[in-house]
Amino acid sequence: MYFADSSSSDSVYSISTTQENRDRLRNVVCQDLGNTIPEANSSWVESLYQDLSTPAAIKKYLDGDDEYRNGRWTRIPEAPSVVTDLHDPIRHIINCIIARLGLTQESEAREAIVCQLERQCEDESEQPTPPGILIRATGPSFSSPTDSYVGFSNVAACLSVELDSGAKEIWGHLVQMTEYAKNIFVQQPNRCFVRSMMVTECQAQFFHFDRSGAQYSPLFNIHDKPETFIRLILGLASTNEYTLGFDTSVCWATSPNGTKTSGSLKTVGRDNKIVTYNLAIDDGPIARGSLLGRGTTCWVAKNDQGDRFIIKDYWVADNQTPEFELLEEAKGLRGVCQIVSYEDNRARTRDFRGDTTNLGKGAFKNRTSIRIVMKAYGPSIENFTSIDQLLGALRDAIAAHKALLSRNIIHRDVSPNNILLGEDGATEGDRGVMIDLDHALRSGGLASEVLVDSKTGTRLFQPLLALRSGQFLPEYVPLYDYLDDLEAFFWVFAYLVLTYKPNGDQMPQNPFLEETKMGWLRDPLSAYFSKRCFLDSPTIDYELRHAIDSGWGIIFEDLFLGFHTFTRELNDQKTKLVYKVKVDDHYAHVLSLFDNALEKIKGSGCETLPGPSNPPQHDSASFSANSADAASGSTSVATSDISVKGVPLGDKSVASRLDAKLIYTSVSSSSSHLSASPAEPTKLPSRPKRRSDEVELDDELPEESKRRCRPVSSSSE
Repeated sequence: MYFADSSSSDSVYSISTTQENRDRLRNVVCQDLGNTIPEANSSWVESLYQDLSTPAAIKKYLDGDDEYRNGRWTRIPEAPSVVTDLHDPIRHIINCIIARLGLTQESEAREAIVCQLERQCEDESEQPTPPGILIRATGPSFSSPTDSYVGFSNVAACLSVELDSGAKEIWGHLVQMTEYAKNIFVQQPNRCFVRSMMVTECQAQFFHFDRSGAQYSPLFNIHDKPETFIRLILGLASTNEYTLGFDTSVCWATSPNGTKTSGSLKTVGRDNKIVTYNLAIDDGPIARGSLLGRGTTCWVAKNDQGDRFIIKDYWVADNQTPEFELLEEAKGLRGVCQIVSYEDNRARTRDFRGDTTNLGKGAFKNRTSIRIVMKAYGPSIENFTSIDQLLGALRDAIAAHKALLSRNIIHRDVSPNNILLGEDGATEGDRGVMIDLDHALRSGGLASEVLVDSKTGTRLFQPLLALRSGQFLPEYVPLYDYLDDLEAFFWVFAYLVLTYKPNGDQMPQNPFLEETKMGWLRDPLSAYFSKRCFLDSPTIDYELRHAIDSGWGIIFEDLFLGFHTFTRELNDQKTKLVYKVKVDDHYAHVLSLFDNALEKIKGSGCETLPGPSNPPQHDSASFSANSADAASGSTSVATSDISVKGVPLGDKSVASRLDAKLIYTSVSSSSSHLSASPAEPTKLPSRPKRRSDEVELDDELPEESKRRCRPVSSSSE
């Protein structure tokens, strides 16, 4: 169920007339679509699909067919008692329109059926969708389910059927239509937009979904405006896949039973010539489950020479820097994915909709389709099979992060899915690869010009300042800087140690470990306190030693606890930071921890630990690149000598991260620690060994992204 209140006996799909349930439904919709869903004017829906049939053909159909007489659709009962009384009549009308006015030679490629489908989106209820009318489809972008006649992979559109008494319950309709759209986007990854319709015995309402959100039409009377109703049906059932909202540069070949057998993708190469890549059917694509936002889809592909590539499609907001610009600036950096080519301005969400100029401020934010071709590497770091492979990959990813900073780029979304293993036999510098600069920012120094924000990044690995950002007074919200990313690397490392054994096998269930990770997944403030407890608890050393796999013992004392201490001191001192220590000292200290641990492992024989008992299943996109050297700043700094009492945050013209007035509750490790977990630990949802379902929280830059108070020099501290 969508509702958090499981005591409610009403179905989420029933059209409720209570204000309480309207508010619930509105909250559900806003989680998927944002806080503003505009209603288009009536002229938009009447202007759609004008080229699919002529007025003369529609008039001939209405005048000469028994389906419509005396100003109404004859099959539709005037006073149905239940919704199911409408299913068959409306289904029959749709199929008649397809047969009489559609492309007759291909009319068998579209069929309206009454059905309910199992959801395909992760983390959704296991209940099927409510019964509706689905337009089953065949064609290059559709694929028949292996175990059923129809599924979200082979529907052109979904229509819900309601009684006229519930026609005005827009939030209930939006919940159901959003559910349809999310599942279609997941199962049809080259879909640019999805459209649907709600129909009653008298009225209809049209819905449009794309990566900018949703738009819907006013209700209109299907008996008074049969021409509009017919055109919308023809559009939803079109055999032209571009009309349906597909990106036709991606094309599939199917077997006689309707399953996909091969695919190809066309894009623009560096010489502005069209390049065709062969898609790897068995390796993806990998698609985000969220509806609003970037809608990232990664295709695994090969060229005619057999070289592997990752082709990334996503929708960038107008106020964001396109990722390809940052990747161009990162060319030649070791440990950073390398771009081959890109294609800009492929499509715009504003072109899919009606007139957006008359909408209120913030009601619509345009997004542009971008395609990037990158060289391919190994799988995500979670596919490690030995302790030295993990440490080498993480160490080189941190060095790559430092190299990005030298090009004035701050990553801002450090997570396991964004750190890939290098190719087999990779040497130092290429053992781990940083990918995904979607959230990355240009920096004016060591800090960006964007404030920390708990809505950006992957919750499990977000730094403390981002999690706590909602508690600051607005004028004191700090800027995001490189130290926040460096802290995120610690949470990635801690997550991997808590989740896996040194050979890559997943750890068995353990209440302490599961509750610890669950705490990092909660709402921002709860996650903040959980992480502070992890850093500050005087018993964390003892608890971790007895909870994690004993194989981590060789690196636990020096590397893990050293990184842990560094992260704790870093956060303890953030209200006292001044321009004294060079940035190299921070990276050099962390890198030296990994270098020393790798040397220790090399002399112990632990690097030859056997791999996992079950070979990893690579369920996430992989990247690789060949790139030139970049300075890694691997100067050795002794663990006992490092002190995080001062750090540069950029030129003095850049605002200080925090000043003495910052409203921030510092939790000192020497004086107090937060309470541990509840007595009844909450279990993490069961998940496969490899994580591919990281939460895409938000990629919209805040409206007020600049520093909102005057820069404070160190002399004012």
